[in-house]
Amino acid sequence: MSIVVTDVAKDQLRIYQKTNDEFMRITVESGGCSGMTYKATIDSNISEQDEIVYEDGDIKIVSDGRSALYLSGLLVDYSNDLIQSGFRLSNSNASESCACGASFAV
Repeated sequence: MSIVVTDVAKDQLRIYQKTNDEFMRITVESGGCSGMTYKATIDSNISEQDEIVYEDGDIKIVSDGRSALYLSGLLVDYSNDLIQSGFRLSNSNASESCACGASFAV
């Protein structure tokens, strides 16, 4: 599985992750105008159904098995612009996405 996390996103994850046990959890949910959306949270609980889909030093991204199927090709970036700051998740393997970039289809 190929996931790319930019240096800016790694720096922000280090700020959000309060302890070494915390990580970014990415799930894929039905919704949005193109069919599916990514949801990212900071978490510290890993279950047996979870997979570590990215790890680089102190940065870890975890996903459940169903969501992990949609993460190959994912780019995790961070933007601090005035209009919409935060993590940006985009996938080069998505067949389409909505105009605002909040949802995608495969």
